Amino acid sequence: LFLVLSTALCSAAPPKVTIRWCTISSPEESKCNTLKDHMQQENIVLSCVQKTSYLDCIKAISNNEADAISLDGGQVFEAGLAPYKLKPIAAEVYEHSEGSTTSYYAVAVVKKGTDFTIDNLQGMTSCHTGLGRSAGWNVPVGTLLRRGNIKWDGKDSASIEQAVANFFSASCVPGATSEQKLCRQCKGDSKTKCSRTGPYSGYSGAFHCLKDGKGDVAFVKHTTVLENAPDEKDDYELLCLDGTRQSVDNYKTCHWARVPAHAVVARDDNKVDDIWDFLSKAQEKFGVGTTGSFHLFGPPGKKDPSFKDLLFKDSAILLKRIPSLMDSQLYLGFEYYSAIQNIQKDQLSSNRRENKTRWCAVGKKEKSKCDLWSVVSNGEVECSVADSNEDCIIKIMKGEADAISLDGGFVYTAGVCGLVPVMGEIYEGKRCLGCPSGSSYFAVAVVKKSNPDITWNNLQGKKSCHTAVGRTAGWNIPMGLIHNKTGNCNL
Repeated sequence: LFLVLSTALCSAAPPKVTIRWCTISSPEESKCNTLKDHMQQENIVLSCVQKTSYLDCIKAISNNEADAISLDGGQVFEAGLAPYKLKPIAAEVYEHSEGSTTSYYAVAVVKKGTDFTIDNLQGMTSCHTGLGRSAGWNVPVGTLLRRGNIKWDGKDSASIEQAVANFFSASCVPGATSEQKLCRQCKGDSKTKCSRTGPYSGYSGAFHCLKDGKGDVAFVKHTTVLENAPDEKDDYELLCLDGTRQSVDNYKTCHWARVPAHAVVARDDNKVDDIWDFLSKAQEKFGVGTTGSFHLFGPPGKKDPSFKDLLFKDSAILLKRIPSLMDSQLYLGFEYYSAIQNIQKDQLSSNRRENKTRWCAVGKKEKSKCDLWSVVSNGEVECSVADSNEDCIIKIMKGEADAISLDGGFVYTAGVCGLVPVMGEIYEGKRCLGCPSGSSYFAVAVVKKSNPDITWNNLQGKKSCHTAVGRTAGWNIPMGLIHNKTGNCNL
């Protein structure tokens, strides 16, 4: 008997990991449970936790009562703040005419035949996806604040909701229950019509608010009209920032902002890898192109707004893992992050002089030299310090620094992160003054003269010295040339 028990214990399967997904409506909970049933054979188990709002889900994840949820950019911002400190771990990918993308355009849709522009929106009625949402609130309100259309002196004078209510004659802003005018155009009974999951919530809800005549303008994303009324797209137009109107197909030249895709957020702990493993398997089995009856994404074109964008946006085609170093501020980008802070009158750089340059120094020695530079520049240069070039790139992306001098390899990395080169170092002094080649140098391979038999053709098996991984002359050039010759990345 002891032998049988021992054998059974030794051969028992390890306990399965459970991922708790947070939902905010009954249809979403139902889809979550269907996904759970379809994934029962996997080594990671899904459970579903229903809450009443995104904020409740954010709190639940922070309190370890749930593990993950996919959020709009504005909600990603809120989830990243203290005390929640959640981070984006996977981005939704959308189909685009020029390929897939992890961003979308925020647009203002109006009915064709009306004659107003962005310059005379005051007094109109408006439809929004929801309070704090990217395309439906943060972008339009932030834009109208920046342009001076909406007057607001900050939270001490009035809430931003009051300022918006004073600008539009009436609106539907799901979730804005503190201002009666912002719920006046919403659909449904008095108790539920202004909820974040009401009939006019989300992209489709805001569009139907416009279509039903409850609003003069709807703030949505660039695909909303085509997803909800493809045969009627010629009945609608976009309001452009230059005061003109264009067709809904011209969103690339007539949009209010380009905003990051929805993202899955979670606590920054050891469960992140399990969540991604589960999502990877789920999209492999039920993603776009699979033939089963259950679909992880979409499909677009559903008529009932309450069944749209469940768990993920219907227009998503893929989930892409976000690098572990990327927090919510990096994911949202400096411009959009600043736009949200503008709504809160809490700018990232409101206390610094605009004519100062914040130089990012790597290590103590560079910081010491930078401090001397700051003194002789009469304070026009400020110094920020980081442990590595990568950390400096992150600081610049976050708006915590302005500039750094980088090796060519890191210039490439910075470019991928959205930074641009603004000037180059000049070498060789007066001998090459004005000569374009003065801002470049030659990458060479140096050997001792006492080793005449070593050539480029017989380097394999030899010992090598490099400046650093990722550096131009010491890594990218030689490794690239070797790869071109061998066709093998195993160096």
